[in-house]
Amino acid sequence: MTVNFIKLNLQDVNSALIDNSVRCFENFDAKHYKNAKASDINYLPIYIRVPNITEQIQSKIHNDIFLLMQQGVIRPLIIMVTEQWDLFDTYKWKDNRLNLVPDFGDVPYSQVVKAFTKRAVPEENITWLVPTTQHIQDISYLKEKGYRIKTKFLQYDFFLEIMKPVARKYEIKTRNFKKHFSCLCRGTPRNHRYGIVYDLWNNGLDNQGAVSCGRYENLQESKKSNWVSDTVETESFMSNFLDWEKNKESFINSLPIEYDNRVNAHWNVEYNEASIFDDNFLWVASETKKVHNGVYITEKTWKAIAYGSPFVINGDNGSLQYLKDMGFKTFNEYWDESYDEVDNIEKIKRITGIIKNICGKDLDQINDLYKSMIPILQHNQKILINNTQHTDLINNLSETHGIDK
Repeated sequence: MTVNFIKLNLQDVNSALIDNSVRCFENFDAKHYKNAKASDINYLPIYIRVPNITEQIQSKIHNDIFLLMQQGVIRPLIIMVTEQWDLFDTYKWKDNRLNLVPDFGDVPYSQVVKAFTKRAVPEENITWLVPTTQHIQDISYLKEKGYRIKTKFLQYDFFLEIMKPVARKYEIKTRNFKKHFSCLCRGTPRNHRYGIVYDLWNNGLDNQGAVSCGRYENLQESKKSNWVSDTVETESFMSNFLDWEKNKESFINSLPIEYDNRVNAHWNVEYNEASIFDDNFLWVASETKKVHNGVYITEKTWKAIAYGSPFVINGDNGSLQYLKDMGFKTFNEYWDESYDEVDNIEKIKRITGIIKNICGKDLDQINDLYKSMIPILQHNQKILINNTQHTDLINNLSETHGIDK
């Protein structure tokens, strides 16, 4: 028995609201809701980029579909796998500066579920795809508080999935490097990206690597919630680095730094970044690292694995352990990976220390070092290629309906 996706036209909905993962699910059979049968496995896929079912999206769901969802003939499938968000806002209970009891009805999860339950669609019939495992910890925490989460959560890593075809096509072999590392931070500005580029620049290492960075902005990163005081301005963040006040003007004037002037288009199947990894030894993955809870790994890390590159991760604490739990190997036999367990500033300084040590070697030594790493790199690429999340998803969606696959 196949899993059917009920057709829902969201083409004219604001693209900022729509999750960009449709292409991962093109192999699911598409059906018109009028052809949905109770004996089939039918899901209404709702691709949302933000944890909110807007009026614009809800208006696209025909009333007859709601009636079929009330009966369980069709079940809602919320697909939100290209962004990481705090769905349960557990920080309101943990770090509560207002001394008020939080209202669970106001958290993003409850607001999304309400869009269906107010139309008599049972909460337990809703399945939610998310990119991380943070929901497991959050649901367990809320259970202790007396809250019961009835929807079924499944993890699905969009960025891992889109890098699998790249990994299949790329053969890992010995290289002749031109530079010691690459640290490309030209995309969305983030404090930790400015921090790593400045620390490399201030240590005179930038010329030994491929580096990029956008123009300087004084950001205010926070959850944007009155429940917590967590705002971190770029200025205060950067003041933790050596000689920032003395070097600030000179560094800012050096920006932006370009690498190849190509737009990052990893979602394009024809986009080939092999030359970056063929030319530069160590990949510094300056991850998305939003202010939301949990470990979030994106293409910034997966592409290093796909292209057979050693890497460090300037991202969420526990990122390396997250990968190890999935069966990947990291590089603790080559450098100190304790950076994965410390705060943002110290993390950047320790990563810079790793890069400084690498830059102390000549390129012939680097080529030999890479050669010794090939077994680890091949192992990681194989784990990526053989990841079964897509077939697991089909099985899990079937099990929701009580059907033994």
